[in-house]
Amino acid sequence: MAKTKAYGKQSRNNIALQLERLNIKSPKKDYKREERQPQAIVDEKAEGAPERPKVKRNKKHRKSLIFDRCDEIKTVNVDGKTKRHLDPLTCLSEISTAVLDFADWFRVWTSHCNFIKIAQGTYGAVFRIESKAEPGTFTIGKLMPLQAPSGFGSKTKDFTAPVAGHNEVLLLSRLDELPGFVQFRKAETLIGDLPAALQTASAEFDAAHEDDITAWWTRACSNSTQLWLFLEMTDAGTDLEAVITKQVAFRPGAPTSQALTVTEIRDVFWQVASALALAEQRFEFEHRDLHLGNICLTFPKEIVSDSGHALWTNKASILVTIIDYTLSRACVSSSDLSPTYNDLEKDPALFQGSGLPQYDVYRDMRSESDGDWASYRPRTNVFWLYHLLVTLLEKVDTYRGPGQIQLARDLAELKQWMLENNGKSTLGNAQDVVRYCEANGRKDQ
Repeated sequence: MAKTKAYGKQSRNNIALQLERLNIKSPKKDYKREERQPQAIVDEKAEGAPERPKVKRNKKHRKSLIFDRCDEIKTVNVDGKTKRHLDPLTCLSEISTAVLDFADWFRVWTSHCNFIKIAQGTYGAVFRIESKAEPGTFTIGKLMPLQAPSGFGSKTKDFTAPVAGHNEVLLLSRLDELPGFVQFRKAETLIGDLPAALQTASAEFDAAHEDDITAWWTRACSNSTQLWLFLEMTDAGTDLEAVITKQVAFRPGAPTSQALTVTEIRDVFWQVASALALAEQRFEFEHRDLHLGNICLTFPKEIVSDSGHALWTNKASILVTIIDYTLSRACVSSSDLSPTYNDLEKDPALFQGSGLPQYDVYRDMRSESDGDWASYRPRTNVFWLYHLLVTLLEKVDTYRGPGQIQLARDLAELKQWMLENNGKSTLGNAQDVVRYCEANGRKDQ
């Protein structure tokens, strides 16, 4: 009997079962863009409204490290103009209506935790925060300067508009019901300049990462009326880009020079594709910025998601988490039919980059969307999956273990299939990629 190819395992532990467990209907067979209609999102409190999927959550991961102590933090009475400016954020149930004093907020945090800056992005800085009472217990904080209602910082494009902040908080809080997405904990709005200890941590990070220094960060740090959005989420682990470029070890205790095996590459790709497929079905989700820095890896003893569902076939014991929804699009609002998205045409520099393959993906997305970023164009997820697969296969330089060469050939065939079907109705979204992998899966892999 002819062998089939080793992408995913034909078992009950596959994407169809995940959709069934989350009460999500099986995907339709026709994914032509012009025939796809926006998913209707209704008010969940309205009479007769369908229930959201009842998902068992791991409460340990949902609990903030210190937000139960927020009543100890001073609040600041901002003027009416600033209050109205922050309305898109403070209208969310996930955010307090009070604006907290940054200095006092940081005092309370640092009495219980230590901060280490680990990343500087276009719109904010990321810190890994460790509990002093429970060493080894971490949370992640993303600190984003917000645009001011007027004057300094009101027009700075690298400062986050409150509406954009609203979108990110909404996406974080809704997507965390699905396996493969980071778990949201809490969000707060702050006012004040950056505390001295955080400025020192930022300076140390910037000295070691010159490419990450940004002028807006320096300006925001020294502004006493600067508004900030702080997002707390679970620690998703090490980003794939750092692993691929061998800045950090792929596995705890392994040398940084050790490359990924083909099995590990298969597992990373499969989990990302499966997570995207679930999110497409539930929320008409497009990530739109899924470079390797937004894919994180951990190595738990048991592969179980925070939502209580076992994840997919996983020979390498890797848990993959997708992060950063700043540019993403989804239908997650429970109050209207409008999608949550950012108009990427307002940032033309995003499409003018060069030197990295991911910049071509941004331009491909622009061609696919034709400038209409509100509409659902799930083929953008396919662009990022192809980029991920190509990049991972380029980095393989070892074939440890049995069946690695054959598995490498199978993945190369998947890559070729994606290339040949680009733009065709047979490859319109991540669900099509998952179905192809399942249809060509070998039971012994």
